[in-house]
Amino acid sequence: MAAFGSLSNEAPDLFGIIAGVVVDRHRATRSLTVLPELALTLAAGYHAAMLSAAHLKEVFDASPDCILVVDQAGEIREANAAATTMFGWDREDLLGQCVDVLVPPEQRTRHAVHRANYAQGPCVRAMGTGLRLFGLHRDGVRFPVEIALSPCEPVPQERLVVCTVRDVSAFQRWRTLAAAQAEAVESERRRVARELHDDIGQRLVFLKHRLTGTAFAGAASHRASDRYPDISGTIDEAIEAVDRLCRALTPSELDHFGLTIALKVMFRELATTGFRVRADLDEIGPEFDSAKALAVFRIVQEALANVRKHAGTDEAAVRLVAGPETVSIEVQDVGVGFDPATVAAFSEGLGLPGLTERATTVGGTLQLKSSPGAGTVVRASVPRRPIPRHGPDR
Repeated sequence: MAAFGSLSNEAPDLFGIIAGVVVDRHRATRSLTVLPELALTLAAGYHAAMLSAAHLKEVFDASPDCILVVDQAGEIREANAAATTMFGWDREDLLGQCVDVLVPPEQRTRHAVHRANYAQGPCVRAMGTGLRLFGLHRDGVRFPVEIALSPCEPVPQERLVVCTVRDVSAFQRWRTLAAAQAEAVESERRRVARELHDDIGQRLVFLKHRLTGTAFAGAASHRASDRYPDISGTIDEAIEAVDRLCRALTPSELDHFGLTIALKVMFRELATTGFRVRADLDEIGPEFDSAKALAVFRIVQEALANVRKHAGTDEAAVRLVAGPETVSIEVQDVGVGFDPATVAAFSEGLGLPGLTERATTVGGTLQLKSSPGAGTVVRASVPRRPIPRHGPDR
């Protein structure tokens, strides 16, 4: 293959040129005493280069990810061992094929357009760009993949693209399971909230009515009547506490009025505790995907809980942006901050893995930026498009 062979074939010429230049310079200065040492150095370098070329194919095949080398016409020029396992092709049959053969038929036209566009401006493209990509096994089963692209030009005028393909079926299964677990937790939250509202809440309301009726009937003693306002006030506080707990467990405003209103209600309740939220919120109504709206709501809720517990400040800023493709949220504080390099040591206490999982479960991303004394910023972004449901199918 040109990508490998050209390296080893051109190495002698390259080292010959270097040696010639060095020898000419030494002859010009009549400093020939170092030539034996120079020759040994060049020989060692040449030998090391040959070793690298000899082992390159072995390293290529050792990669756990599929690696394909594709030319500008889309022809597969080289494939590693993982490629044959992932796609079910023998290497000899795969080489020379158009890379589109590894793409589901209904996506080949679009894939060809993507290839043509990439050829116009080749650049390194990392995995995890949010594209919904699928590979096609030789037996017809398709599977979700992530693809990284790296252009290279091993010999002049021969542009190749190194494609690294990763099967993310296991990750998608984990995400489906995580989504199911999150839904189970939310279902339990709704059940507990319903029990609190329909049972405890109603009992407190009934008790308040009985107490009021007793007071007005004059059946209580003067001493009991004097205590009535205190008892009534305590019951009112208990009813309000149950209502707050119910809303915290399952924000009904989210379903009825949408994400923006639900966040505003949350911020008003926080204000009653002395915690201020400076909000800049785009309007997002109930038409936004309910699972994603709930994920964003929980991210804000948990991020603000972290600020209250750990940041040493009584205010934060929240910004909600409704873009054409994504919905983004930013929670920022000017508290004590921390060193992200050591966050793994106490991330469980901050609930950071949970924040990331909430975003990832709905196809989004989450970033955290912090430093000691400079506060913390949590940014999350979720796509507006429906959550992809991956799985093998024919």
